[in-house]
Amino acid sequence: MWGSDLVAKNPDFYHIYKNPWGDDEVVCVRALVPDYAILHVQEADIYGNARILGPSYQDALMARAAKKVILTTERIVGTYRMQEEPKLTAIPHFLVEAVVELPGGAKPGICYPEYLTVDWADHKAYQKAVKADEVKQFADKMLEGRA
Repeated sequence: MWGSDLVAKNPDFYHIYKNPWGDDEVVCVRALVPDYAILHVQEADIYGNARILGPSYQDALMARAAKKVILTTERIVGTYRMQEEPKLTAIPHFLVEAVVELPGGAKPGICYPEYLTVDWADHKAYQKAVKADEVKQFADKMLEGRA
C-alpha cells in the first residue's frame, strides 16, 4: 500500500495505525461484507450444505463474509452424503439462501474434477464482453439451450 495513492483516495476503506508489535505504521483494510456471494461448488444438498472437491480458494471465507449466499452446483446430492462425511462440508446450510443445480456453471473456468481445463476461447470472449460492457449478451449466449 505504501507508495500508492489508494489510502488517500479511499479513507473510509483503508486506515493507517501504529503497529502494535513495532514502531512503524501499518495499513488496515475494512472488512468486506458483500450483500451476496454467488459460489459454484461440485456438490450441494437441497438445504445448501456444500462440498468443494479440490481447492476451495476463498469460497468458504466469502460464504461467511457475505450477508447472503447463492450456490450453484454441478449436482444436487442427497443429504445423507453430507452426513456420511460431515468434515467435507465446506459451506453449511445456515449460510445459504438458495441452491441452483447448474452443471457447467463454472465455465469457462475449471471445476475440478468435473472439467479440468479452461475454455480459453470463451474466457477471452468473456474478457472482451466485460471491457465492452456486454456481459449480459455474453451470459445469454453461454446459457442458450439450457432449460
